[in-house]
Amino acid sequence: MTLRHETTDGARLRRADLHLHTRFSEWKRLRIIKSRECYSDPLDAYARCKDLGMDFVAFTDHDTIDGALDLLSRRPDLEPEVIVGEEVETRFPDTGLWIHVNVFDIDESIHADLARLRPNVFDLVAYLRERRIFHVLNHPFWGYRLREGASAYIEEILRLFDHFEVGNSTQPARHNEAVAEMLDYASAFSTRKHGVGGSDAHNLRNIARYWTEAPVPDGIDSGKREWLAAVARGEGRAVGSTIGAAALMADVYRIIGRYYLSLREPEMRRTMRVRNYLAAAALAPASLAGVPAFFSLGMSLRIETATLAIRRALRRLRREREETALPAPELAESPLD
Repeated sequence: MTLRHETTDGARLRRADLHLHTRFSEWKRLRIIKSRECYSDPLDAYARCKDLGMDFVAFTDHDTIDGALDLLSRRPDLEPEVIVGEEVETRFPDTGLWIHVNVFDIDESIHADLARLRPNVFDLVAYLRERRIFHVLNHPFWGYRLREGASAYIEEILRLFDHFEVGNSTQPARHNEAVAEMLDYASAFSTRKHGVGGSDAHNLRNIARYWTEAPVPDGIDSGKREWLAAVARGEGRAVGSTIGAAALMADVYRIIGRYYLSLREPEMRRTMRVRNYLAAAALAPASLAGVPAFFSLGMSLRIETATLAIRRALRRLRREREETALPAPELAESPLD
């Protein structure tokens, strides 16, 4: 598939899937079985991205940069095209509400700082802004809880972040639409906010279902950092589509199947202990009985409900601003300007 083309001013639209996982993304919710959330080899993920027309390949594993480092240790020649990133799970200290933040073009020293700061989203974002590191709030309403005030949550994340994942292939279409509606609300009051796209792929099949594209002039200086800077300035856009609830549920079962197959691999057996095998055996009947399907369905319904609350709050906030002519929040500088 060839996706590259020239813009009207001669610049080329370059693309990257800005939310991509590999086998280095662990499943943190049930560590005792030592499962992963993805079993894609980084080299296979890179090849899939390139086959689908991505100019750059961004790895964003959960709280680690090991996916990108593993690839570059095997193929250092790919460094000009590989964006080292990670998906950082952080929390609001007062409520415990967690969110995921993608951070791009980092190294091991920065990763160590992120690991130290991630318990507090305010400390994390302050560090990223101070270091002018490009970062994006992923699937903004995925972890939102209805007991938290929707209006207050919207205003809080708009104060904290300038870039939002407006296209995520694993989220319900209405979730992505709600993010776009939030950015429209911010723009209506002269607040500069920008959207990006990423597949959130946990397998090779879904890579580049959503991507981000931005124009960069051809030339010696039109590499990954120049492209990221263009995205940070708001010159990019999200392109793609969602996979739907049924496909997402099927992917969950594929990951479960891949986990049980991995128990035969020597590398996996070296890390497993008796308690790990017992836990894996105990969970097998639950998987066969359809518990993951019910969990996935419940998650989808929760997101739909949260999205409805968010969109109602956005309409209310817009009316209140229009009626009271409240001043817009101060503009934050783009981290890569």
